Amino acid sequence: MELSGIWGGFYRVSLRVSKMAYANALWVLFSLLGLIVLGIAPATVALFSITKDWAKKDWDQPVFQTFWQTYKTEFFRANGVGWAFFVIGFLIYWNFTLFAGASIVMMVIRAFLLMVTVLFAGTLLLFFPTYVNFHLKGLARVRAALMMACGHPLHVVLLMASIVALQAVFMYLPGLIIFFAAATIAYVISWFAHHIFEAMKKKQTIENEAISHG
Repeated sequence: MELSGIWGGFYRVSLRVSKMAYANALWVLFSLLGLIVLGIAPATVALFSITKDWAKKDWDQPVFQTFWQTYKTEFFRANGVGWAFFVIGFLIYWNFTLFAGASIVMMVIRAFLLMVTVLFAGTLLLFFPTYVNFHLKGLARVRAALMMACGHPLHVVLLMASIVALQAVFMYLPGLIIFFAAATIAYVISWFAHHIFEAMKKKQTIENEAISHG
């Protein structure tokens, strides 16, 4: 029998909080099992395979089964992508250190690198939701995430602001980091990504209707 009223709401909230803590614990555990360098990318993909459903208000899927199945299935692909993003991020950082002078040329190069960094950050934020929501391969996943980031800048800015706010909360209450940090951030990213996907679907529907009536 499902509870209703205040107690029903309290039960649902507590259940979701416990699931978020459980998913976060799985992310930490499986990242460590892969010795971090080989575990963090597939663990992150597995985490997003759960939070994408939470963003759709579906909290009923089995957490461990979904996490483990995704982790072992996507282990090698996720690691390839994870290392590619790491190398690109390192190269961007390295170029910032190379062009640290005060000349006009250096400032122009840093401005260009800053734009590249923003595009890289937006692509990275939307990459994992794209990875688990769409059946794309290789560079098509990166291209889709980049196009969505460029096409929905307001969502990306609000997403970045939300992550900064979460970081402030975790810095103020560091005890929450080990229990909720990864899962909470993944859920927030998935929530924004879901709204971007829905906006894209709505736009596509309107365009199709306009074509059919044209």
